[in-house]
Formats: sequence, structure tokens, C-alpha cells
Amino acid sequence: MKMPNSLRYALVIALFFSVTSSVTAQEDSDIIDAYEDYTEAAREIVYAHLNKSTYIKGEDIGFTAYVLDKKDKKPSLLTTNLYVSITDENNNIIKEKLLRVDKGVAINAISLDSTFTSGYYTFKAYTNWMRNFDEQNYYTESIRIIDPANEEFVESTKKDTSLDAQFLPESGHILNGIMNNIGVVIKDKNGFGIPNLKGEVVDKNNTVLTAFVTNQFGISKFPLVADITNNYRVKMNYNDKDLSFNINQKVNPNGIILSLKRQKEKAFLSISTNASTLEKIKDKRHTLLIHNGDVYNMLDVYFNDQTTVTKIIDFNNCPKGTNIITLFNDEDQPIAERLFFNHQGITIIKSDAVSAKKKYDSLTIDLSYKNISPSQFNTLSVSVLPEKTRAYKKHHNILSYTYLQPYLNGEIENGKYYFTDVNEKKKYQLDDLLLTQGWSSYNWDKIYDDTSNTFYSFEQGITLKANVNGSDLDKTAKYMLHATPKWEPAIFEFNAAENAFFIPNIFISETDKIYLSRLKADNGLLPAKLYLQAIPNKIPSIKTKQNLLIPNTAKPLEADMNINSVAYQNLNEVQQLDEVLVVSELDKLRIRTRELSKNRFGTVKIITDNERYAFYTLEDYLRANRVETVVGNNGEVEFYGGRSDNPMMVYLNDQQLMGTSMLYRMSLNEIDYIEINRSGIGGGARGNNGELKLYTTNTDVYKSLVSNKTAQAYTIPLTFSADKQFYVPKYKYTDDNFYKAYGIVDWKPQLTLNENGTISLKIKQPKVPITLFIEGIANDGSFVFEEKSISLN
Repeated sequence: MKMPNSLRYALVIALFFSVTSSVTAQEDSDIIDAYEDYTEAAREIVYAHLNKSTYIKGEDIGFTAYVLDKKDKKPSLLTTNLYVSITDENNNIIKEKLLRVDKGVAINAISLDSTFTSGYYTFKAYTNWMRNFDEQNYYTESIRIIDPANEEFVESTKKDTSLDAQFLPESGHILNGIMNNIGVVIKDKNGFGIPNLKGEVVDKNNTVLTAFVTNQFGISKFPLVADITNNYRVKMNYNDKDLSFNINQKVNPNGIILSLKRQKEKAFLSISTNASTLEKIKDKRHTLLIHNGDVYNMLDVYFNDQTTVTKIIDFNNCPKGTNIITLFNDEDQPIAERLFFNHQGITIIKSDAVSAKKKYDSLTIDLSYKNISPSQFNTLSVSVLPEKTRAYKKHHNILSYTYLQPYLNGEIENGKYYFTDVNEKKKYQLDDLLLTQGWSSYNWDKIYDDTSNTFYSFEQGITLKANVNGSDLDKTAKYMLHATPKWEPAIFEFNAAENAFFIPNIFISETDKIYLSRLKADNGLLPAKLYLQAIPNKIPSIKTKQNLLIPNTAKPLEADMNINSVAYQNLNEVQQLDEVLVVSELDKLRIRTRELSKNRFGTVKIITDNERYAFYTLEDYLRANRVETVVGNNGEVEFYGGRSDNPMMVYLNDQQLMGTSMLYRMSLNEIDYIEINRSGIGGGARGNNGELKLYTTNTDVYKSLVSNKTAQAYTIPLTFSADKQFYVPKYKYTDDNFYKAYGIVDWKPQLTLNENGTISLKIKQPKVPITLFIEGIANDGSFVFEEKSISLN
């Protein structure tokens, strides 16, 4: 919905700016029409918290993906389909998955098997909907994998003197005759900034005009009163070699530039031109638009007799996060752009207290969060690594990736630095970074030509199109989708115009099958004989940025690293950390009955060996438990034990049975346990007559019977990946240099606060100090990220 013009512009003038010159807002604007059309469609951002950034072949990549609404940064409650892939340095797909997103969160793990070798790989996470937009709303991260069989050790290397030096004018242009701010970015061959590098700016006569020193990320800036008749170079000495670089930026004789200066809770924006340009643009309307991809503010700017117009931006009254200032000329064409970041209103939550308790070979860690409400949605992921790890060198955390990276075209080195223990120094350093970014990821060529920006659909589950074969066409026929633990049974009638019907939004995993039956006139069942088409039917590709920054300070293995100290367990085994209890068979039966009874409304009965001897058939056992059976002439079995005179609903392995002949004289040896729900509570309207749920020792019993007699089984080309448990490798040594640098203590992908506002994690007791790398979302829009070191002494 568009805000009425009168209200919109009243808000602009009253709240956003303190204006030092006359302002007249346009009532009608092609800029606003194009912007609103372009940003009207919903956008999402995905961030993935990986348990490490450097892995050893044979390990698992554990990850938690957070899918957020880009506009309010809250969990996306609509998205259900997330694609994840790992590609090699040649962009070949090595692994890919479709994951189900629940309340904005998806968790899984990927095994680094024989298809991987030493090198750098790209982890990607995205939705189909994200493919519609140019902004980096998808997630990408470069990870390193070490193959012990062929990893090279550190060798002595000669000094590298190659540099990538860029000199980037603030707002994109250098203007003749006035003061310009020039951003500096000096990088090595891997794209990492060169710190503490001194540079001198000289003119064509080799006269030193000014100097600068780069910060820890190779970023700096310098002022320059540009002269169109002059040439400018930058002289530096790097690794004992003198270097000289041309600025390589044209000095424009005419134009307008933007310059922004921060001062705590305000920013001063200067819109400047030179004398020759002033004569041409005097009294012509220019437009200033400030937006964050959602909220926007716009006003007209006129140059009268002065070459500079100044605006004061109050951070308390503008949107939080990255803001984009774009200046348009009198023909509504963008001519300059500057980005700034507003920290006001962003909530970062950290733990208030931490405690650790040892018991036998395990360690329980409790983290208290007083500022998170346990009653509101919250979820945290925690990577537990040795304190001296070199395997967690990520450039981003959840805040830097969601509030900063999607709005920029370039990659950010150590973006999380700017949002960790924020102070005024880091705010100014972030502003220096933004000064060097030039134009944002919002491309005005695309915004003005927004004719088809939603080619790719918003997916929720998988939709099946069931096509009726011509020879079997019966316009009165009905078809049944059999129930599973994930969906209820459903009856469908085909669309005569398409000779098909649609089954929307189902979630089938790679271990499941779909069973469809055709209903006979007497309510019997026949195999459906349909041709199924799935949408989507394959994992789509997404165009992403190339030349990602590799993990920060990634290095080859050092010669003193004993890489053979890791011996990976069979990945089908689960590492058990709980203490071993010696219990009797009766105690085991009671414990299992109690576990199986959770979240059930009926009575759970586990079949014991003595009962298998006492009762030969299922019917005999049920009669002894006050459930009567009646067998019809057609072999169908009806069960009576509810509160009405009608037969009970019957389920086999959580799938509702529409025909029960298979249960006639079924051996009790095939039954593991039974739930008898006489009241039918929890079963909805269908359960009023009571429910009988049977669970077999072999879960394929139902599939083998139903597919041959009453239903047709289908396998579809793309399914959701089943939940995969993360396995911690077993190590020969857990206190040597290799383990300290690259080892894994544990990974907890999804933790929630208990009623006391505490998260608790249980791990195997480590021999070395550890660090918890914590990220997550809470309080409907707040972020959690911190690194918490724990000494065990």
C-alpha cells in the first residue's frame, strides 16, 4: 500500500531532516513511482551459521539457516523451501539439498565425503524467490577443506609485493575546483586489506599534497582539491619496494558530489558543485532520495547563489541499518550516491551469566539471557571449538550479513568487526568503508525498467500435478492421497479442462513415497494409474558473486601439526555422552513406554515376549484388551473399543488405513507397540469413535501390502532432505596443536530458552579451554551473537 503523498512528504520534512535551505517536495514523481513498484514485492534474506570455516575431509558441515524478512529483519513465516549447495572453485556443484524451513529456521549437516579434496569451496543458501532480485539476499560463504592425503605444509616464501590499489571518490565522482574526499582501498592478491600502509599523494610535479595511513583492513581516505589540468599519483613502500599508482579517476569539469560527515547521533550531508556548474543548474530542481529498500524519504533540492547545500540527518528519526542517499538531476537521472549506517534501534543481545558443571565425562554449560523473553520465539545455534581455533575465521555474523552485505556490491572483509562491541571508532571505520562502496546494490537502471522482476515463484512445499491417462479417463472418478505422519488423507476430483488435479504444498522427504488410490463405487480402492509431475522438480541455480573472500587468515598447515591425530568414527554411529545406566528389563520397558506416551492421548502398550507367546494374532491380543474385532464377508476387519457403537479409526505406522483386510490374522510378532485411544481426543472429527494405532517391527509392512493391492506408489524427482544428525569426530589426541587449531568440540544447531531464560548445552568434557560461537534470533527482531570463552580450571 502506498502512503498518501500529503502524509508522506509531511513526514519527510517534519521528522527526517533539519533543512538549511528552502525545500519544495514534488507531489508527483517518476522516481517514487518506480521505486515503489520495484520494492513492493516482499524480499527475504538468508544467513547461515556454519559451525566452522575450515574443515577436515571426513567431517560434517553443521549449519543453521535463518531466513528473515528483509524489511523488518524478523523470521520469515511464509518461506518453507530453502536450497543449499556446495560448489568447487570451478563452480561445479558437489552437494545440494532442499531443506524445509520452519518459522524462519532450517538445520542440517553435509558430510565431506570422498567427493571433496583440499581447496576452497562455496557454500550457498537461497530460496527460489530470491532469484528475482539483483541484491545479494542469498547467502554465500567461502570455506576451506583440508584433505590429509594431499595437503601441503608451510614452506618459506619470498615476499609478495603485488598490490591492488583503488582510489574511490566519495559519491562516485571527482569534481574540478572543489574539495573531494577520496577513499582508499589497498588489498593483497587474496583480497585482504594491507594494514598500516603509508601513502603520499603527489601531483604532476611530484609535490606532496597530502598523506594517509590504512587501517587494519587496508582502508583510508584523503582530501583533494582537484584540478582538471593536473595528474595525481600515490606513492607507497611495501615490503621494501617503492610503488607508484595513478589515481585513475577522471576529474569532471562539471557535476555535483555528495559528502557526509558523522557526528555521534547526526550526520551532515553536503551537496556540492563548482562555480561553472552552478550557472547551468541554478534554480533547477534536483531530488534527494534516502531509502533502505523499504522506507524512503524524498525532497527537492535547489541551488541558488551558493555552491553547497547542507542537510542535517538525525539518526534517531531515520531507518535503522544501511541507508542509501541518491541524488537525481532535473531529468530524474541518478548522478551521485552515498551510503551511511544508522545503529539506532538495532538490538544486540548478549548473555548475562555463564556457568559450567562437570559430571563424569560430560560438561553442562548454562547461559543466562535476561533480555530475551522465553515466551517469545527464540532460537540460537552454538559452535563449540577449542579456544585457540584457527578454523572459525568467518567474515560475517548474522547482523553484518542481514543489515549490511545485501545493500553493497562489494565483499566486506571481516564485516562482523563493525558490529562487535560497537563504539564511536568502529562507527567511523564503518563509514569509511561505506565511502569506498560507490553505488549500492539497488540498480536504478533496473528500478526504472522494472517490467518483470518476479519470474520465479514463491515456493511452499512441493505441488504435484496428477495427470489422468486418456485410456483411464473417467470424469466422475475420485482419487485418494493416503495419509502419512506429515499430512492427512485427502480426496481429489480432477479438473475436466486439464484432465488432471493438483496436490499442493506437500512435504515429502527422500525416504518417503506417495501412495494414491482410485476410489471404486463401493468405496473400495484400486491403484490410481496416474502420471505425476512435481513442481519444483529440480534444484534451481542462482547467479552469485564471484571471487569471494576466503576465510580470514587462512593458511596452509604448519609442519608441527599432527594431522593424523584425527580418526573419524563410522558416521552411522552416534557419540553418546550420557552416563551409562544399568537397568532391568522391566525398567527399560517402563522408560520406553513413558517416552512413547509423550504427546499422546491414548494408552501405549508395548508388546512383550511373554505376550507374543500368549497371543498368536493381533486380534487375540486386542480382545484381551477390551477391543472387539468383527470380520466382514469381504475380509475387512472392524475394531470396536471406543465410546460409540461405530468402528474405531485404524492407523498403521501413522498412516490411516482405508482397507483393513491386511490385518486379518496378522501375527502379533509383527507388532512392536499399540496405542488405544478410546476417547478419540486429538483425532478431530474423524476420531470421535476412538482410534487404534498399530506400529510394526518392520515399517515397510504397510508399503509392501498397500502398493500391490490398493494403491500406486510414486517416487518424485526432488524431495526434502531428511533431518541429518551432526556427528563429532573422534580424535586420537584432544590436546595437541592440530586439535587446538582445527578440532571440533561440538555443534548445537537449535537451542531455545527454558522458562528461566537459560539455554543449556551438554558436551563431552574437553581437555582444553573452549570458545562458544553463539548466533541467533530473539524477541521478534533482536539478534544474538557473541563469542564466549570458557576456561575449565
